[in-house]
Amino acid sequence: MPLAAMMKKHLYILLILGFSISVCAQKKQLNFEKQLVDYFQKQSWDEIKITRDSIYTSPFKEKFNVSVSKNFIEFDTTHIVIKNPYFAEKYEEAEEDKDYVKNFPKSFSVIYENSLISLFENGKFACFKLDNFERDTKLEDKLNTKKFKYHWIIDKQLGALSGNSIYKWNGNKWIKHKVHFPLKNQPKLFEDDEFIIYGDCHGEWGGTVYFYEKKSSKTFFTESTCANSVIKDKNGYNVLAHLGHGGGSTEIKTIANPRKLTLAEPSEIRKTVNGEALGYVDKSNAYKKKIDFYGVQIFSSFKYQNKELFIVHLSDLTFLSEIKGNEIEIVNPLFFSDLYTHDPITKQYGDYILMNLDHYGTGLYREISVLIIDGNKITKVDWNENHSR
Repeated sequence: MPLAAMMKKHLYILLILGFSISVCAQKKQLNFEKQLVDYFQKQSWDEIKITRDSIYTSPFKEKFNVSVSKNFIEFDTTHIVIKNPYFAEKYEEAEEDKDYVKNFPKSFSVIYENSLISLFENGKFACFKLDNFERDTKLEDKLNTKKFKYHWIIDKQLGALSGNSIYKWNGNKWIKHKVHFPLKNQPKLFEDDEFIIYGDCHGEWGGTVYFYEKKSSKTFFTESTCANSVIKDKNGYNVLAHLGHGGGSTEIKTIANPRKLTLAEPSEIRKTVNGEALGYVDKSNAYKKKIDFYGVQIFSSFKYQNKELFIVHLSDLTFLSEIKGNEIEIVNPLFFSDLYTHDPITKQYGDYILMNLDHYGTGLYREISVLIIDGNKITKVDWNENHSR
């Protein structure tokens, strides 16, 4: 076959293939739209006609509109169940909730060396390779030379609490961490060269976000009920918070300079003042509110390509969205389910995004599931059994 004819044939095949992909994408978009419109039409209490441009409008003062985005983002979603490798029947059969939850991780999982690293009640790590979720027992054997109580990523290294000391893994052995670290038994929200950011939550009585300055060991704070994600950009630290109480609420505060917030005394940290979170004491106004919505919960924010995406919970449905002003545009239905969590944390680990999910009715404050976002792949891992609702 002459070269020109061969090239023409290959071009024709590519055009057909491109057309087929385009048609397939359009069908997914239409199915996605129909699913959402039908769902919210059933949720409607009156005879309002639901359309893709307005499937929900907030009745509160800070109004927002929810629509189906014209820019559908396709994700490959997978759901798996992993049983705690150190699962103990004595906890499973326990009558007390405080014992039953001990088959869930005792510390929020992290990602380290392309593995999900989880810590269980016996003080041992379990490591799962992210490419296939098989256990990495060689890594486990290296790490499990002590009994641990909690773990984090500290300065890009695996760190863990054993006894009253914090140790960092240098790739071969545990080395005692001699620099002050502000956490003992709670997850970290964010860390950069200047700050370690974490929070506390007292439910309807508020929450606080803390900025621990590494250089000075000073801690600055403001109200955030209750912080779940931090994204840093040119404008500062964008702290996303949500609360389920009273129909739900969510806000983003952008803090350009945390040093302008109120300085905390060491004895005040994680405490309440007159029954309310310490955060309400801050009167610095050293932040700008990016969003402030009632009647909706936003569980997570993360960067995807050149976009900022949000995991939104509304009308017993959890989905992925972009937010443009007061417009919440749904870009993907996620698992099209009532994926619910009370005090989640979302962090970026290299190319991965990890969201730790708790659920009070299932595991109290312990992690019962994680979402792992790797490019266009989203994997939900449930511990011990299927927690889908």
